[in-house]
Amino acid sequence: MLTKLKIYWFPLIVSFIAAVSLYDTLLIIRFSESIGVMEQNPVGQWLLALDNGGVWVFVRAKLAGTLSVVAILTAMYRCHSRRTVPVTTSIAAYQTALLSYLTFA
Repeated sequence: MLTKLKIYWFPLIVSFIAAVSLYDTLLIIRFSESIGVMEQNPVGQWLLALDNGGVWVFVRAKLAGTLSVVAILTAMYRCHSRRTVPVTTSIAAYQTALLSYLTFA
């Protein structure tokens, strides 16, 4: 059992990170009419302002950021970096808090 956990922990956690980011992005698109009022992240507000209230610059930036994070984590994992576990789990913890906020706040 522990061996299977060692094999699958990384793909599961990275998939979770990507899924939460995708969920957040879908919410941005779904509520695009009111996202300018609801968005609390200053970077998100700035990206919305760049697009004159449109969401597509914001969406592209989020997706590019998510792809970058997944690529960097994968490179760390493949290089057997000893920092892979703490970095990956820290990002997953942040994503868990974000999912909780998006769902229950």
